[in-house]
Amino acid sequence: MVITKRTVKLLVYSSLLCIVTWLIVGYFSARYLVKTNHVNFPDIDNINGYSIQQLTFKTFDKVTISAWYLKNVNPQTIILLPGIKGNRLSQINRAEFYLSLGFSVLMPDLRGTGKSEGEIISFGWHERKDLLACIEGLKKMGISNIAASGQSLGAATIVYSFLESNTLDFIILESCYDNISNAFRNRVDKFPLPLFVYKPVKFFIEQIIKEPQESLVPDQIIRDIKCPTLIMAGDSENQIPLRETMKIYENSGAEMKKLHLFKGGKHEDFYDKYTEEYKTEIIRFINQINNSNLTPRN
Repeated sequence: MVITKRTVKLLVYSSLLCIVTWLIVGYFSARYLVKTNHVNFPDIDNINGYSIQQLTFKTFDKVTISAWYLKNVNPQTIILLPGIKGNRLSQINRAEFYLSLGFSVLMPDLRGTGKSEGEIISFGWHERKDLLACIEGLKKMGISNIAASGQSLGAATIVYSFLESNTLDFIILESCYDNISNAFRNRVDKFPLPLFVYKPVKFFIEQIIKEPQESLVPDQIIRDIKCPTLIMAGDSENQIPLRETMKIYENSGAEMKKLHLFKGGKHEDFYDKYTEEYKTEIIRFINQINNSNLTPRN
């Protein structure tokens, strides 16, 4: 078979077109994954009779975070962090629960969601600055005993916050991914395509969030977290396989740590689906802290 110059040109042009298309699709896929979800919902005055105070916090990279604060008899405050693209409205049921336990509650919208500023979502990495701003804001209000509970991205946010701060009394991590590389792979495994197809997506995400994926490793960072830690997950999660949850738990550096798996649970809202079981485990964990020799951080 004779290969003509015209055939070679067609092959070269076709290859270049495929490469350009591959890169373009990768770029727009990455932009979609970090896309914000701002929601201008109406504010409310109270939750279960507890007055809401509208607060804003400025992060050290100059992003304004909007939040609700509900003061209770006990000044100890728990910060509730939603999952990816969620906002404080998804935390109202949890807020009611913690208020019933005597906690004060802070409900922020993480950057890029709800009423907070922000141009991208970064899987918890830059969101850690939002949590740090919330903690610092509470301290300026005279509140020194602070805990945090987060779902998925919110859980990773809590872990990343310990890179700069170590002042939380306890943490509750729901469906926390072990590292962003696995989190991404688990989400694309359902498509019958080789992983190299997604390499441009990884590259462009790193450029957009300005951080290599090697930094986004909760399973490593959690080794240095010493405060009481409750890890919750579904035993049938498709986005976070059980082995990855077990790695998070086993690597935890906390002296007091507990793992609870919801039977049949997937990557979903455990409070809504397993309400009584969820409440029981949270109360058991908090009682264990209160009955231990561990004292709150001041």
